[in-house]
This record gives sequence, C-alpha cells and structure tokens, in this order.
Amino acid sequence: MPNYKPTNSVSYDIVVGNNFKTIAEGCAAFGLKPDKRGWIIIAGARFENASKPDADLENVTLWFPNAKNNHWNNTFNKDVIIETPKDMTKNQKQLNKFLKTYELRITFLKDNDNYEFVGVYELDKDETKRLNKCVWRRVLSAFSSDLHEIKDYINQIRTI
Repeated sequence: MPNYKPTNSVSYDIVVGNNFKTIAEGCAAFGLKPDKRGWIIIAGARFENASKPDADLENVTLWFPNAKNNHWNNTFNKDVIIETPKDMTKNQKQLNKFLKTYELRITFLKDNDNYEFVGVYELDKDETKRLNKCVWRRVLSAFSSDLHEIKDYINQIRTI
C-alpha cells in the first residue's frame, strides 16, 4: 500500500522514499493507466495519454524501472541513472529518439517488493552523446500532487 495518495482536493508532497506496490497502483494515483504492449504492462505511462491531458505535462512520463531487468543494464545512484539496453542494436535507435525530444521522468525504482520514488529526471544530452548511453540526471527530489513544481521546472526550461 502506498504511503501517500494524491487527491484532487489536497496537495500532498511526494518525496524520495514514497512507494507503490505495482505500476498500475502508481499510475492510478496520478490519474493514468499504464502503457501496454499487448497484455504486457511496460514500465511507464505518459501524461499526454491521460483522460484529461495537460499541455504542460505532454513531455512528462511516469517511469517504473526495475533494478534487476533481463533487457536493460541500468546503473542507478541518487542523482544519475544510466540506461543501456542489453541488446546494443536497440541502443542507437533509443539514443536518437531521446536526443530529438525533451522528456522528464517521474521515476519509481523497483528494488525488492516496491516501486520507490527516487526523483524526477531529465536527459543530460551532452553526457548521453559522450557515453553513447542515456544519462538521466535528477532535477527534483520532491513535488506536490498537483505537479506545479514540475510544470514550473518545464516552463523555466522553455524560457532558456
């Protein structure tokens, strides 16, 4: 059971350490449904696919990576996630996709039994190009359930 529950009437702080048991539970707390490939739930949900999309969140994704994964060699620490597919033929395609766009990832890392909030990350494009791997840097370690800190951050980026 999660130790917080965003609602429409009250804004709760979401901080490092908050957790969910399942991807579906985490998505539901933000009014989203998990993305699927067929019947398989993948490790994310995009706010642009919400029942009531918010234009300020079109480049924001809930991401639920697993520390132990058969398809990815990912390195995690509190400030940086380096994402690398085990099948390196997929690596360049993924790099090109992320280098062409902007995305923020609200990240819940699964380690043991729960998906724990570890931060909001954005792609470090310079390091990604240098290492030839997706390098995600933490930009926020807490936010409110109304997501205003995330919207403010995105609006700052747009004005630079």
